[in-house]
Amino acid sequence: MKVSVLASGSSGNCTYIDSGKKILIDAGISYKRIQESLFRLNTDIAEIDGIFITHEHSDHVRGLATIKKRTKIPIFIHEKTFDKLKLERTCEIFFNKTIKLDNFSIEPLEIEHDAVNPYSFIIDDGEKKVGSITDLGRINSSIKYWVNKVDCCILESNHDTDMLLKGRYPYHLKQRILGPLGHLSNADASLLIREYSSINLKNVFLAHISENNNTKPLAMEMFTKINEVLKLNTIMTYQEKETELIEI
Repeated sequence: MKVSVLASGSSGNCTYIDSGKKILIDAGISYKRIQESLFRLNTDIAEIDGIFITHEHSDHVRGLATIKKRTKIPIFIHEKTFDKLKLERTCEIFFNKTIKLDNFSIEPLEIEHDAVNPYSFIIDDGEKKVGSITDLGRINSSIKYWVNKVDCCILESNHDTDMLLKGRYPYHLKQRILGPLGHLSNADASLLIREYSSINLKNVFLAHISENNNTKPLAMEMFTKINEVLKLNTIMTYQEKETELIEI
């Protein structure tokens, strides 16, 4: 299985996973940017076999309307998210059950975030498992369980708590980010991996890094400390460009 995070952050999110079948998690950047990123990874958007939507926020669905107009890629989306976006009836509606796509098995995990019905996903090709775990305010038992099973994790490390508290955001926004429907901090992310991952986990993508309340060195510092024990390959994600294609 191969993974590249095409974009990650408050301005757009999209992840590419290839294991024979090729899928995207979210389409929060433009159709053109997705095309260009996939081209650099020697893939065409026409080769994508499915797009899985986590929730309705614009940084996760920005390119979806154009993709629907220009391609016939199946789009998998929860019914409540579908209704919130007022999409035409050309999507594959899922509920809380595993989705099968040939060799892929995609497990939707309910999470807490300020969206109508947000999800993280576990992608299993029969040999390896990848967890896409972003946009959640707190870590529930399902996340803890699956982090112990995955070989690769795309994990939110959104903010440095001190930087957020001392920053220029208004009080209500700080509370939203810190609250149970907000985002995981660097400390939250590193604690999850340190306490619940297994020896199977080899690669962690640090995702959804805040431009205003975090820095890449601060996020990486947390994982450098645990890497001495866990020997993880920690990959930084970017808002403006895709990561290298990592083989899991």
